[in-house]
Amino acid sequence: MIEQNNVIKQHGRIEQRQTGFVAVRIRTIAGNLTSSQLRKVADLCDKYGRGQLHITTRQSVEIHWVQEHRLNILLQEIHDLGLLLAVRGPRVLTVIACPGRGLCQRGISDTVLLAAQLNELMVGHELPGKTKIALSGCPNSCAKPQISDIGLHGVTIPAVAAGCAGCNSCVQGCKAEAIKVQQYVPHIDSNKCVGCGICIKNCPQQAVVARRRGYAVYVGGKIGRTPMLGTKILSAIPEQEAVFYIQAILDVYNRLSFKGERIGTAIKRIGVETFRQEILTQTEPL
Repeated sequence: MIEQNNVIKQHGRIEQRQTGFVAVRIRTIAGNLTSSQLRKVADLCDKYGRGQLHITTRQSVEIHWVQEHRLNILLQEIHDLGLLLAVRGPRVLTVIACPGRGLCQRGISDTVLLAAQLNELMVGHELPGKTKIALSGCPNSCAKPQISDIGLHGVTIPAVAAGCAGCNSCVQGCKAEAIKVQQYVPHIDSNKCVGCGICIKNCPQQAVVARRRGYAVYVGGKIGRTPMLGTKILSAIPEQEAVFYIQAILDVYNRLSFKGERIGTAIKRIGVETFRQEILTQTEPL
């Protein structure tokens, strides 16, 4: 048997407007469910709800019209089927992610793998306030990382190599207008470059190459009554170190924040550079 009190504490009671009814959220990993899992969820919806599911903005599946006295039975059945509950309250919430490089032509980073790792290691851990993490595979930012407490998007930082033929393919493909070709040499404005890597893909002469790949990291974003855009604090961390850096951010947040304070509010109080330096100190090798 699952520990009902602990499950309800983390999942929360999503009370409906209608007295005696609650909603239940089932977690996905990066928005993905297998067809078998979908059938199980549909069966639960028919059995405990009214046959209609809702997909939340954080990629969870919500069953409405669950009678409150049947909640514990439903939670047990969700557990027995190997499904996961979404998380609410002052803790790491369900991680959302785009399909990443596994499916998307523009994808630079493996967001689905990272989401699975974070789900295993961090989702549900208690913190001063609720903490949303969003992962995008490229600077198009489909998962909206800039409006999450912690947001990452994939980047490819370009560099100039020899062999430019002056075809201007890199210039024509750069939506950020960060490249100019002068005397057969591409010049990249690092202040304009967003790290999409399209110039690298478009160059037939391989005169623009990848200097490094990884994630840009934003902190402090949120929506709600007082929206905030996150601040980019790291431009290109190695992809394989993403979990390490996210854990460092959570550790600093847990140490420096007041109870109930979101990351963005804490940063506003102590300053983004102080917050950033604390993270860098945390991630420096001993």
